[in-house]
Amino acid sequence: MIVSIVAGAVRGHLADGLAHSGAGALRGALTGATVCLAVLAIELFVFENDRVNRLRKLPFSVAIMLRALVYIAIILIALSIVPALISGAPVAVPRPRDVWLAIALSMLFNALVGINQLLGQGVLFSFIAGRYHRPKIEERIVLFLDMASSTSHAEHLGELRFLDFLNRFIADVTTPIVREGGEIHKYVGDEVIATWAPGNATANIRCVTACFDALRTLEEAAATYSAEFGVVPQFRAGLHIGPVVVGELGLFRLEIALLGDTMNTAARIQTACRETKHSVLVSRDLMERIAPLSSSVSALPLGRLQLRGETVRIGSRGLNKCTAIALPGPRRPSKRSVGTRRGRMDREQ
Repeated sequence: MIVSIVAGAVRGHLADGLAHSGAGALRGALTGATVCLAVLAIELFVFENDRVNRLRKLPFSVAIMLRALVYIAIILIALSIVPALISGAPVAVPRPRDVWLAIALSMLFNALVGINQLLGQGVLFSFIAGRYHRPKIEERIVLFLDMASSTSHAEHLGELRFLDFLNRFIADVTTPIVREGGEIHKYVGDEVIATWAPGNATANIRCVTACFDALRTLEEAAATYSAEFGVVPQFRAGLHIGPVVVGELGLFRLEIALLGDTMNTAARIQTACRETKHSVLVSRDLMERIAPLSSSVSALPLGRLQLRGETVRIGSRGLNKCTAIALPGPRRPSKRSVGTRRGRMDREQ
């Protein structure tokens, strides 16, 4: 908003010259604010609204061009109408330089949007700012979410149909994650890896909310999945919290990598869902830092669980073939873990 107002004020001031006592700057600032508000409204209620947005089903280049045309129209309408409303003069036809300005701004904005979609949330800014040029240790809430029975689904559907099925599944489970403030770190086959920056207890529970919103989304879309693919997807999810190493990785293809025991433990917790017959498992470390669960979610103590994997180290303590799903940092390993499930979802997904 501030950038739009300032840019509009500068453009209006330069267009009117120095003899108009700031009138051009005022018109430009109001025009910039109008454009910004209109773009925000379009983003929130159209492009980010899954119920009405069909651009995601189009090829990437086509979607970007259509988006650019919408923004060009918004900018040109604002440049024509706002000054007329302020001055009381008739609405003027956009000047050629205004058309070129609208095209340039629209293409720049949509290029940034497209790059951000390709790289992932916040990755472009992190690269530009050099935030992770040197590795850092940050605390993150980590989610590993994996489609259940993906191998049998692939055999049933065939490779081409399975990719369509997987893409639909990814879209359905990703939307609640992003809505609840999660950042999609990576898609690995049929697995989604997401993270949250820890906050207070109310903020931290959003990761659990995202998982059960994703389950509800799949339940609501069950009839559509059955009609189109003949199967309804389910998933297993593991949640954990702890320190991770974050840094740039790669040479010809850069990415922001997350490494460390927290990532490994979250992946093993997700794998344990198969054995415990729960859709969602949450480590005790995380359970201790989230708000009380809603009435639709029950937390069941599962005792000590054997997690698959090599030695897991937490601080200065090492556990050989980790025997507890809760790994409480530098304290003594807990004997409890918590499995969360929704209603009667205690059967294997």
